[in-house]
This record gives sequence, C-alpha cells and structure tokens, in this order.
Amino acid sequence: MNSRLAPETVVPIGWIAVGDPARLFSPDRHEELWEVQRDLDFPGTVYGVPRTSSMREIMARQVEFYGAHLGDRLLDAPADSEV
Repeated sequence: MNSRLAPETVVPIGWIAVGDPARLFSPDRHEELWEVQRDLDFPGTVYGVPRTSSMREIMARQVEFYGAHLGDRLLDAPADSEV
C-alpha cells in the first residue's frame, strides 16, 4: 500500500516490499519493516479511518459498505465476454 517497486524488481516469496521507493524486508525484520510501514497509512488508505480506529469500527464500516449491495442482482455477461 502506498509503495512503488522499481521496474524488474523481484520480491522473494515470504518477503515484503514497502515504501516509495520500495525496500525489501525478509520475514524476520518486522521491527525495521514497521518503521517504514507505519507512515504509509494503511487504515486511512484502505478503510478511510485514522490509524487509531479500532478493528470493531473498521469492520462496522466494511459491513455497512458491503451491506449496501445486499439487494444487488447478478447480470448475465454477454457470451463473448471474459467475465
């Protein structure tokens, strides 16, 4: 989230790339990763809430968001579509 990888960058399985430009972190470097990740504002970017929001508040917002689509109906895709 809010990170940018240079072209041709390979992120090994289990590693994490964060930042702009992205830095690669092995799974054992949690403290270093958190120093970079903290300022990227994942809760604000994904859920539109302050970092201090509880998971209860975040999930209530998600339930409301998805609940708004409870009455949606699936439309048939044209036969030649790749949906």
